[in-house]
Amino acid sequence: MPLWRWFASANDAAAKLDACGALRYRDEAERELGKLGRRTYRRTRPGKVDGTGVETLTARELEVAQLVVDRKTNPEIAAQLFLSQKTVETHLRNMFRKLGVASRVELARAVERSRA
Repeated sequence: MPLWRWFASANDAAAKLDACGALRYRDEAERELGKLGRRTYRRTRPGKVDGTGVETLTARELEVAQLVVDRKTNPEIAAQLFLSQKTVETHLRNMFRKLGVASRVELARAVERSRA
């Protein structure tokens, strides 16, 4: 039995699973909602507004950035995160602006430097 079925509703499950960081199970609950014809809207937690560098990225931007570090293409990132390619392009454009970089290679280097 899927984990999200233990909650009162799939909406409730998605919110609580997101709050505790169980993203895989949250995504499963949201897919079930989609099968029922219900759209889920989730705001990503913003990064630090007054900071600089990688800490300014949202949670979703960090997910995309990690896949760029792993040398995934935009279509591969879109498929893995259940996003459109246009959304991936938008995340990349926003990250380039926030980090002051001009390429995927520079983005990957910035992310890896922040971990060191």
